[in-house]
Amino acid sequence: MQNLLNALTSESKNVELPEEFNYFGKLIGSWKIDYIDNSNSHSIKGEWHFSWILDGMAIQDVILLPDFEYGTTLRVYNPGTYAWDIAYCYTGKIMRFEARKQDDIIVLTNIENERRKWVFAKIENNNFHWQDVMVKDDGEWQINFDIFAQRIW
Repeated sequence: MQNLLNALTSESKNVELPEEFNYFGKLIGSWKIDYIDNSNSHSIKGEWHFSWILDGMAIQDVILLPDFEYGTTLRVYNPGTYAWDIAYCYTGKIMRFEARKQDDIIVLTNIENERRKWVFAKIENNNFHWQDVMVKDDGEWQINFDIFAQRIW
């Protein structure tokens, strides 16, 4: 198992990944999170862990929301599109996204349903804010879920 981890993980970003497209680099590390369902204000406490992988050209994370969902995301920089190709996997489902920066936020657009977006509204050194959004017919964003994260490592 250790051989797999050593081959998979990287200590840092690959120099071939342009800095202007290093959208997710500040996420590397471990975070405690509050996952909030905005339909009922229910909050779940959990953890989210991020690491460089594949010679520093990709990032993989694991999200742990006890008694709700455990998942992993693979984020791979695509030099052909200047975007990130993303796959989120959890039991029985894989969701695919493409990530691009829009002004000061990072928008992940669902490949199968462009109205569904995941948004990193803010990424700072010690905290970040993530949102699950549905774009309504009038173009307004309905925020279904929020995650507020604080760095633990």
